[in-house]
Amino acid sequence: MKRPAATRLIPRGAFWRWLALVVLMATAALAAADGLALEDGGRFEVRSAFLEPAEHVYLLSATIDMALSRSAQQAIRDGVPVAIELDITVARKRRYLPDQEVASLTQRWRIQYHALSERYLVNNLNSGQQLSFASLSAALEGLSQVRGLPVIDESLIERGQTYEASLKAVAAIEGGLPNALKAMMFWIDWKHATEWYTWAVKP
Repeated sequence: MKRPAATRLIPRGAFWRWLALVVLMATAALAAADGLALEDGGRFEVRSAFLEPAEHVYLLSATIDMALSRSAQQAIRDGVPVAIELDITVARKRRYLPDQEVASLTQRWRIQYHALSERYLVNNLNSGQQLSFASLSAALEGLSQVRGLPVIDESLIERGQTYEASLKAVAAIEGGLPNALKAMMFWIDWKHATEWYTWAVKP
């Protein structure tokens, strides 16, 4: 009679270590999702933004208040990756017809703590460029100042027409969490967004 194959058991110590890790990451992620972008006395909002032509391209300059909550900052320190996304649109205003979108751009960064180097890494997910910061506050300060971001070719902006640009920032927990953790916390809203900031663009 053929004996059934032996079942491979997970060592009890390894199981409890795995469970403790899942609980720790769940706590950090829950804390980040609970207050991803609302620090006491601070706000998560676009403070200012404008487009200016330079070398036949309109460049975006913006200042964003990156006041992440203490719990969100602690989550980043615990290794939870957070993405910062900028959504930019430019539309031509029309009196009797819906506005015509002439440009749309999404710029994304990922901020994550690297335990071995004890540095905060900010990866530009559009260009692949990586910057390293000694502190989380320095990394957030760097992200809050957007300068010289190409948005639209100057030839697409016609003189005599009226244009509006809009900018929104989004902070979201990145997809670097274990699948088991995602399944356990599928009900959480992982994103927090600013209101749209809109201004006139002068050709």
